[in-house]
Amino acid sequence: MKKLTIIAGWLVLGFLTLTAQVATTEQEQAYLEVLKNRSEKILDDYVQLPHGAAREKVRSLLVKQYWELNKVHDDTDARVKELKQRELTEKKATKKIEREKRKATRKLKKLQKKFLANLSKELNSIQIDGIKDGMTLGALNHNYRGFTEMIPALSDEEKAYICNELLKARDEAMNMGSSEDKLSIFRKYKGRINNWLSGERGYDLKKEGDAWRERIKLSGD
Repeated sequence: MKKLTIIAGWLVLGFLTLTAQVATTEQEQAYLEVLKNRSEKILDDYVQLPHGAAREKVRSLLVKQYWELNKVHDDTDARVKELKQRELTEKKATKKIEREKRKATRKLKKLQKKFLANLSKELNSIQIDGIKDGMTLGALNHNYRGFTEMIPALSDEEKAYICNELLKARDEAMNMGSSEDKLSIFRKYKGRINNWLSGERGYDLKKEGDAWRERIKLSGD
């Protein structure tokens, strides 16, 4: 009877393990479908890449990049959570967490470099910009348009500075895992731009913003 109980226990354990594996596989397949659909939308909306072998290759590269980015973020989050649960002093925990985040940043940059190198074999620079825009929700053009509409008197030099900072934001944001994290990167760079415009260039941003909102109100948009 005891042996039967042990065997039954093994069978139950084996069944539970198999069920967990199947569930994981199903979750992974569902996530892959999400990534495929997301990649297709980018290729449709931002690159307008026609169907064919090149599109299939680029879509595969996009899916792979999303998958690997997600793995880095998930692994880092798990390690950070584990560190927070350990009995460490606040100073030591903070130091270890920052180390994990630096390691993650290096991994993300390495993935990005490889990803862009592979894209360059299939796409031109304008199309690659489209991929970057798609991966960052079109935030670069949205924010650039906002600055130029808010301050119509911007010089070419000032426009170039704003564009350059937003390009940096896009390159950083495309490695983030969530939409909120991507937009957070752009908010950080927008803050830098605002500080430069008000501090170095002497713009009264409140005044410019009020005048912009008034123009929008009068135009009926």
